[in-house]
Amino acid sequence: MYLGTTIQQIRRSKGMNQTELAQGVMSRSNLSRFEGGKYYPGYDKLILLLDKLEMSLEELLFLHQDLAQPIKRTLHLTLVEAGNRYDFEKLREISHECLAMYRSTGTDAFYHLYLLGQGVLIQYGHEDQIKRISEVANTIKPYLLEVDTWYLYEFKLLNNFLFTLSSDDAIFFGQRAVHEFDKYHSFAESRTIQQHLLQNISNICLAERNYEKSLFFLKRALPLADKTNLLYDKIVTSVLYEITLVCLKRSQDTTKLKSYLEILRQLDFMDSYNALLDVCRKHLYGEWPSLLEGSLIMG
Repeated sequence: MYLGTTIQQIRRSKGMNQTELAQGVMSRSNLSRFEGGKYYPGYDKLILLLDKLEMSLEELLFLHQDLAQPIKRTLHLTLVEAGNRYDFEKLREISHECLAMYRSTGTDAFYHLYLLGQGVLIQYGHEDQIKRISEVANTIKPYLLEVDTWYLYEFKLLNNFLFTLSSDDAIFFGQRAVHEFDKYHSFAESRTIQQHLLQNISNICLAERNYEKSLFFLKRALPLADKTNLLYDKIVTSVLYEITLVCLKRSQDTTKLKSYLEILRQLDFMDSYNALLDVCRKHLYGEWPSLLEGSLIMG
């Protein structure tokens, strides 16, 4: 099916005729030819048509492919699902499939997915073709260093491979990401990616007791959670922020910290609640035992 045929289906479903859609973009006859597969407009005109249809290019391609995700997206989702389920046999299978796709297409993204699968297998003691996590990191780091300008793909790549990096490398690349974010400040779709990346790097800093760097990344993660209405992420980031402030002795008031944890408990996010409670025990009980003792509801 031609891309124009999908445009035609969308147009008709919205009750628009060809004249209405073509106005200000192209002639009605050219739109008719496009819908019939006999004319291919420039990218700028396609974007204008999509704007009038209130649709993104990503959604158009999704509809054009009969509601199927692109193969890279499908492999990524399957890989993540297998990892989350600790299905290591499936993880190995998908990782090998990604490598085969890379060899047949030469597309770096498939090789990165292969490395992601291999990295998760190593992380859980199920080494496959790659035996050491450093081998994964030593491929990802040069890629990130050699790209002159980062785009959303590079932000996602860094977030996916943080677990393979040393804390110093994670901080180094995180600081570059903060700089690269500037060009995306008005692009709403990037904020969730940015927020998750900054929150995850702050977690690495916190685990290393590098509280100053943790605060650096958390201060940039919190506003992004506000702007994107990410309630869960806002609560988790706020818990980490409050812990960091106490560790830096910039606050001894744990009222907000307790409130955020209680919200997680009441919303039944018990895995997150208990994990963050462990972070509190690790960072707060040793130096300020009186601040939290008896004040948190144990999960």
